[in-house]
Amino acid sequence: MKSSSSSVTKSHLFFALRIGTILAVSITIYVSYIFTTHSKGFFHITRISMGQQNMTEDTSENETSTFITTIPEELPHRTYLISRTRCKGKVFLLILVFSAPANFDKRTIIRKTWATDPSLKIRWRSVFPLGQAAGDNILNKKLEAEGMMYGDLIRGSYNEHYQNLTFKTQMGLEWAAKYCADFQFLLKADDDVFINPYALIDHLRIPDTPKTNLYTGSCRFGSGVFRAGKNGVTWEEYNKTRYPPFCSGPAYVLSSDVVYKLVEMFDVKKPFKNEDVYIGMLVEKIGGVRVMVHRGFRYGQCKHIPGTFSLHRAPTIECVEELFQEAMSERKEYELAQLRSARILSYNVTNTSQVHEHNQIS
Repeated sequence: MKSSSSSVTKSHLFFALRIGTILAVSITIYVSYIFTTHSKGFFHITRISMGQQNMTEDTSENETSTFITTIPEELPHRTYLISRTRCKGKVFLLILVFSAPANFDKRTIIRKTWATDPSLKIRWRSVFPLGQAAGDNILNKKLEAEGMMYGDLIRGSYNEHYQNLTFKTQMGLEWAAKYCADFQFLLKADDDVFINPYALIDHLRIPDTPKTNLYTGSCRFGSGVFRAGKNGVTWEEYNKTRYPPFCSGPAYVLSSDVVYKLVEMFDVKKPFKNEDVYIGMLVEKIGGVRVMVHRGFRYGQCKHIPGTFSLHRAPTIECVEELFQEAMSERKEYELAQLRSARILSYNVTNTSQVHEHNQIS
């Protein structure tokens, strides 16, 4: 009997172990399914991270607390783009500020002045597309730290050089189309340009400004082709004597629909080296896009002129600060005038209503 009882006990133990193993495997499969599931056509991975949050992460009151981020499957890139940072929420105007790796001071003053919308309802957002500092590991490490601190650097794998500005344009526009898709207009600007977002947004919102098929700035029509110098191209590179209409590189605006179309047309192997002309060439191929000159895109001395959208150049920190203060003073006067007009209108409507009621009673 003892032997029989021992055999039964071992049998029960073996059965219990098998059940436990099956349960463990089932739980593992279920947890894996929960953490790696399909949603809206994308494969998602849930990651638990510590530390400062950036544009891709959900905000919380405690910035150093643990947070969970859901990240879509990595999309294939057409250009040298390597960043996958995502915008959060809608933005009316997306600003790509082209900067060189070593221009830390310029990026800092831009962040402190016109780059950030101070209102609760964000109307514009600014980011800095940047490539790699060729052969300078220390500078590249500083850029990594800057990107972690501010969360506004969009990085490419190409080496920074004047001849590679087209690569920067391609990767910046691809990032906008893929990772910040909910914008209405895009402004490309250089870091030595002062931007007045308030004036520009006012212009973009008026009924006369096209909301689609828009390409505007300080634009050139029938510009001749240089065969020598910094901007010179060979006949093999371009076999015509004049360029199609294009807007000058320091600052120009594209409506979002044009940005999407441009990205689909990029020649990533042999793009034209003059980046502003290159955009004009692609816009011509798209067809139906209005190339609009506007005097708000200015060149000249460091002096504020009402109605200015952009000023090239703003070469010093002092210049940027001065222009910003003058633009803000102008904006305050504008807002006060709007308030006065609203009060006068409200007063007139109220008085008219009271007179009408009095006449009816009489």
